[in-house]
Amino acid sequence: MKEVHLIAKLADLQEVDYHNTLVLHALIELLVAKGLLTHDELTEKVNELDTQLTFHIDTYTKLTESIASRQAGIKPSL
Repeated sequence: MKEVHLIAKLADLQEVDYHNTLVLHALIELLVAKGLLTHDELTEKVNELDTQLTFHIDTYTKLTESIASRQAGIKPSL
């Protein structure tokens, strides 16, 4: 029963993802059509945000690994 519930949740997520993608695409096309945004500007911004996010994820991962290795080396005080 849990498996069926999980599959249903995944299907719902895929549907939501599809609709979000559709809305995003429509908004981009409208902004481009009205001359408020170009595809090049959008691509540049996407790359900028991706670089920033990747940096933050890498930093978080390194910090997490550092904390975990320090905690593994600390003996519990009993």
